Amino acid sequence: MKYFLIIIALIFGTLFCFAQENLMISNVKFQGNEYMQSSQLKDEIAIEGSSWVKRKIFGKEPVYYSRTLYNDDIARLRIFYQKEGYLNVQFDEPELTVNKKNQVAITFFIQEGEPVTISNISFRVDSTKKLDNVLHPKDKRKLLLQTQVNTSKIFRDEAVNNDKQLIAEAFFDYGYPYTTVEQSLDVDTITNTTALQWDIDRGKLAYIGETTISGNDRVPSKSILRQVAYVEGEVWSKKKIDQTQKQIYSQGNYRVASIRTKMGEEQADTIPLQIFIREAPRWSVRFGVGYGREDKLRAFTDVQYLGFLTHTGRLNLYAKRSGLEPYNVYLKFSQPSFLVPINTLTIHPFIQEQDEPGYKLQRMGASLTFLQNFSKELNTSIGLIYEDVEQDTSQYFGESGAIYDESIYSKTGLVVGAIYNNADPILDPVQGYSVSFNIKTNDVLFAGNIPFYRILTEYKTYFGIQRGVVLAFKGKIGGIKRTDNADFIPVEEKFFAGGSHSVRGWSRGDLGPHNEYGTPIGGNSLLEATTEFRFDLGRRLKFNLFMDAGNVWQKSFEYHITDLHYAAGAGLRIKTPMGPAGIDFARPVFDSDTKWQIHFNIGHSF
Repeated sequence: MKYFLIIIALIFGTLFCFAQENLMISNVKFQGNEYMQSSQLKDEIAIEGSSWVKRKIFGKEPVYYSRTLYNDDIARLRIFYQKEGYLNVQFDEPELTVNKKNQVAITFFIQEGEPVTISNISFRVDSTKKLDNVLHPKDKRKLLLQTQVNTSKIFRDEAVNNDKQLIAEAFFDYGYPYTTVEQSLDVDTITNTTALQWDIDRGKLAYIGETTISGNDRVPSKSILRQVAYVEGEVWSKKKIDQTQKQIYSQGNYRVASIRTKMGEEQADTIPLQIFIREAPRWSVRFGVGYGREDKLRAFTDVQYLGFLTHTGRLNLYAKRSGLEPYNVYLKFSQPSFLVPINTLTIHPFIQEQDEPGYKLQRMGASLTFLQNFSKELNTSIGLIYEDVEQDTSQYFGESGAIYDESIYSKTGLVVGAIYNNADPILDPVQGYSVSFNIKTNDVLFAGNIPFYRILTEYKTYFGIQRGVVLAFKGKIGGIKRTDNADFIPVEEKFFAGGSHSVRGWSRGDLGPHNEYGTPIGGNSLLEATTEFRFDLGRRLKFNLFMDAGNVWQKSFEYHITDLHYAAGAGLRIKTPMGPAGIDFARPVFDSDTKWQIHFNIGHSF
């Protein structure tokens, strides 16, 4: 009787499943998934819920249920889980629910089981050597810090493949471009752990051979060869070859700049290189139109001419119009590889009108700047700037436009800046940090009437708490001070707080001191901090919660923690090829002002 009931149940279960065949799928759910988010699992399968909005608005064809499609998706999910270290994942029979519209909702039942973790990692080089025998201690430490596979962590295919490439590249820089790396596993099914051994075969030691160049027409080969970071005949180094490619491309005259290695079937001890160039058009034009809550309607155009004055010189004519900049027009001449490959010289005359909440003025001047690109992460600059400024005082004295002594002035300054940024990926970071420093001295090295120095430092860091969840933090501090006994500091040099990239509970520049007319006047000291949680809500949508704090004070380099203002809010971002775009809603907290602010953003606030 017992077996008879089981057979009957199986028959009815099978008939029920077949009865759902070819019904439109309305919804997909998962139960039992603790490690994997449902949004991740949905990305791996073909079964997808349908809705009126998807069909009518987005034109997406509905998906119809079949047992074959379900079985194929189970196979995809099993492979996905096993790549993530869950080798013993199990899937129970799905729950199929038919609604009144004759549409079926599917629930997947998953038993993830325990993941396989790594118990031990070892290295074997050329069958007999240890890693200590072939790598410098500094390089070994760097390699081990970069690898993603560590003891006690879950064994993941993606991490193993990443480390496989990292290990090979470590030996590429030691002159072994033929290095191969394989992994062997010793799985213990009782403890659910595995020992990982890396087997490294370095191959033959190789040297850099002759370099040839192809594809260049306008730029002579000698200009390109000045960017080469290696010397013919020296030990092969992937790091130097990559640096060469970067330095060539940074000249800004090419659409493509790549270095091809001429490796034959046999392991030759001298390897020639070919630099392939595809030059950019001599003339190019960029333009764009957009709208922002702060700068309103904005438009720009940028005309570029390559080969100006020198074979690699660039000349740009740029013009912009927006609510914050009624006009901004400049010429910029850039000479890459000035004196040394990493250095770029820029000469930049400009004329600009600014219409900020706290001031309105016209600026005209020029700058001479040297930009240094030391690496992908580290960039520095040093420059001289001269400008004449005329401030519009009608907002203080009415349309009569009364002029006071400090509304027209000139400035001559030295500006030094540096930024280190290893945040990754660059447009939507999930790890890494950024540190920037900028100092400006005005009329200090060069005698003038407004001597001051201005310092601004900013720190940002990003922590991937778990897949799809990032904790981001930003801190900013700045100060400005006269070096004589006078008090006047140009308003455009002062600090303002509030806005989409500042304390978001206030509008642009509105947090801090105001004059008797209610106009923000800025301050000589700035302190800001932000903590933000960012959550993935599927493949293209992100949700963020944040708390901002900050203020501006009139005295130089004086900060009062008890006088900070706070704001809290939330926002949505849509992932685009240009980075996240979205909207933030924020309001002051612990404050008498409770007005909500709305900010539209291209990219994250930081």
